[in-house]
Amino acid sequence: MLKQLVAASLALFATVTLALSANAEKSETDTATTTEINVLHSGDWTNLGYNAKGTWRIVEEDGQKFVELDDDFRTRSGPDLKLFLTPASVDSVTGRTATDGAVRVAELDSNRGAQRYAIDSDIDLSNYQSIIIHCERFSKLWVGSSLE
Repeated sequence: MLKQLVAASLALFATVTLALSANAEKSETDTATTTEINVLHSGDWTNLGYNAKGTWRIVEEDGQKFVELDDDFRTRSGPDLKLFLTPASVDSVTGRTATDGAVRVAELDSNRGAQRYAIDSDIDLSNYQSIIIHCERFSKLWVGSSLE
């Protein structure tokens, strides 16, 4: 009798375990979302006063646009480094004209490493030719790149 009770308990345990495992897998599949990321622009930094290494890109994810600096991003530190989109070409922008008609995306969190900044939803990227990093306090242009 004890052997039959143990066998029945083990069979019940195995059935419950399989059912729970199947439900867990189904829940993971049901809750997993597929997020599509579209790369809108990308490039390398051009020295406009200071040097920077690494790449950047502008992506769209779930209808929201972001500027992303890759994990290999490095530049000299500065007191007031900000990321801007500017209507001027990267060849014509200067430290004094950097913010003319430009839109500030964000203040840099760091002068190195991966970073991600949201772009306001009302910004039409077709109105901008360049992305730049600029020290607003001293009107010093750091680096820039064309939106390609």
